[in-house]
Amino acid sequence: MKANSQVHRGGRRAKVLRERKPHNPTQSHSIEGESVSTEDPAQSAAHAGGTASDIPVEPQSLEWMRRLVAIPSISGTSNLGVIELIEAEFARYGYAGQRTYNADQTRANLWVTVPAADGSTEGGIVISGHTDVVPVEGQTWDSDPFTLRVEGSRAYGRGVCDMKGFLGVALWLLPQVARAQLRVPLHFAFSYDEEIGCVGAPTMLKDVVNRNIRPQFAIVGEPSSMRVISAHKGAHRGRVEITGTAKHASLAPHGVSAVNAAGEFITFFSRLADTWQSEGPFDDAFMVPYATGGVNFVRGGLQYNIVAEYAELEYDLRTLPSMTTESVVELIEDELFDKILPNLKARARKAEELSGAHSGVLQERVQIKHELLAAVPGLGTADDAPIIALMNELLGTSEAPEKVTYGTEAGQFQRAGIESVVCGPGDIAQAHSANEWIELEQLRECERFFEAILRWASQ
Repeated sequence: MKANSQVHRGGRRAKVLRERKPHNPTQSHSIEGESVSTEDPAQSAAHAGGTASDIPVEPQSLEWMRRLVAIPSISGTSNLGVIELIEAEFARYGYAGQRTYNADQTRANLWVTVPAADGSTEGGIVISGHTDVVPVEGQTWDSDPFTLRVEGSRAYGRGVCDMKGFLGVALWLLPQVARAQLRVPLHFAFSYDEEIGCVGAPTMLKDVVNRNIRPQFAIVGEPSSMRVISAHKGAHRGRVEITGTAKHASLAPHGVSAVNAAGEFITFFSRLADTWQSEGPFDDAFMVPYATGGVNFVRGGLQYNIVAEYAELEYDLRTLPSMTTESVVELIEDELFDKILPNLKARARKAEELSGAHSGVLQERVQIKHELLAAVPGLGTADDAPIIALMNELLGTSEAPEKVTYGTEAGQFQRAGIESVVCGPGDIAQAHSANEWIELEQLRECERFFEAILRWASQ
């Protein structure tokens, strides 16, 4: 969940600014019997006026990324094409996965455990990524977003950075995993609808807990430029609906304005955010070292001379890892149901008296509804946690882990009792953008990282 986004149904293609001529195929790779042509590096170098040594070596996982990018698994639409592709590849090596679905079974998570050589499934590492991508509608691309394009040292396409490059490396690793004698199991997790609030992973994790699968560590492969992210803020989105009673504005005291009540909630929310800014809690390792929030969407009323019968608001919250979803929701609902709603009822009672309406008629109409649309918990892995030492060993670095403001599924893994970090190829700055791209070297670095994971799991 790297940025706020609404569900876009259908996934209309982006405008293509110009068409590019296809490369001359002189070299091919094969995945599951499918031959895929790529341009000869020397020929490409000649076109560019260089030599073959100037051309970056293609990552071995590139063709898997191509196949994944070709499936436009846009958030809020079916991702089953991606799931079926991944599931079939694991099945080739004898590994069966466990699906969990959304309500109408148009979208699915997939969990696959590759047991240790002794058959055990406890412990080990989870390699986790989401299968959905953000829409391309309204963006101007230089080529088809769902056809992988490689130019120079970069690959372009929707999801190459966020995060089908990571998924492609995982699938590329699978033949090596199948040949290995694993000391501990490796778990692979593929979720749906991460981009619209991390809504798929909780169902998968609940199933994992119920099946008594207990991984030790989880690596969520969001784009971090292969740096270790140990903490991020929680991301929450909620909706408030307020119902009043309509009346001609000349008889305003005979009605109850839902918009006025909405204003009370906006004022409360603003003061809450101001309190966090001035009083904390604080964590100076974050760019914004305190929790933030705001009511960023409001609509209500019909026109200026009618007392507003209905108002709808949506808010956003970004909480520190030390804060819980439950504590913040409690603050919001205390305000809504212990203060604002009683005020609405009191105004309705007064309107009944003034208008001569039967007692209780207007009071029954006024109401408030609150729905938490997304609750992505923060991630807060300690700098001295075992997974941090392991990550430094696998990556060959001694750098301190970083903290970021965006949310991921890693906090959900942590809440399920799995020590978690974020680490994946690509830069978050390229995620969700037109002409989304990833450096080929980032994919190669991820391949080396995954091979290090496999060596660790096989020792």
